[in-house]
Amino acid sequence: MNKVIKILNMVFLVGILGGVFYLSFNLKSKSVAIVQSISIEGNEHLTCEQYLNYANLSDKNTYPALSLQLIKNRLEKHPYVEHADVRFTGEGKVIIKIFEKVFESLILKNDEHYLLSDRMQILPVLPEAKKIDIPVICVDSSMGGFKVLSTLKNNNEILTIVKLIAVVKLLNPELYDNLSLIDLQNNKDIVMDLSSVNYQIRLGRGSEINKIIYFSNFWNYLKGKEINQYLEYVDLRYSGHIFLGIIEPGKEEGNKKS
Repeated sequence: MNKVIKILNMVFLVGILGGVFYLSFNLKSKSVAIVQSISIEGNEHLTCEQYLNYANLSDKNTYPALSLQLIKNRLEKHPYVEHADVRFTGEGKVIIKIFEKVFESLILKNDEHYLLSDRMQILPVLPEAKKIDIPVICVDSSMGGFKVLSTLKNNNEILTIVKLIAVVKLLNPELYDNLSLIDLQNNKDIVMDLSSVNYQIRLGRGSEINKIIYFSNFWNYLKGKEINQYLEYVDLRYSGHIFLGIIEPGKEEGNKKS
């Protein structure tokens, strides 16, 4: 009887050891899965190749030394990447889902160009970047220095303009598509240019949100009208009034009429 018990215990022990060995071997095999190919999806600002080049992921000979965390860390260092999801899909294939930062506007300061994200972060303008069809904010040279990857949340001038753009985008998408330039004019007046007309919109300072709402409603009346050909400016600097600068036929100077 004791012999039978000893034999059963031995068989049981061998079975447990075999199971532990199998599990450890299986887990180890999965943990050291070799990267054989990498693909990227979700990108719009740059091509897949450009992102791979930036992260030093173009050379397939280096793939066996890569881990998913290392791939993720390299890509998330790119200034245009908010975060990246990296996963194995089997047979050594790695798929990366990139979530890019949203470009809200382009800032011009003298000869310097910057992108501004929806989180008010300053981003570099890379020559290979695509789809930068966004409003331009022109700032005066006296405005403090801009540093890439820093934030402009505490810059009241830029914050005001960003709010104006957001209001236009929300209330009047067609007007937003026409919005090409917002000029701070030495921090004195806010002037807007539209891509579809040749005249300026002068907002001045103070109650900017209310003024842009007034103009948004007025634009619905103006668009497509012949009068657009004879306007030099639309002036909203005077509270409660909209003045039109009319170019009289045969005259170079515009007469101001309400």
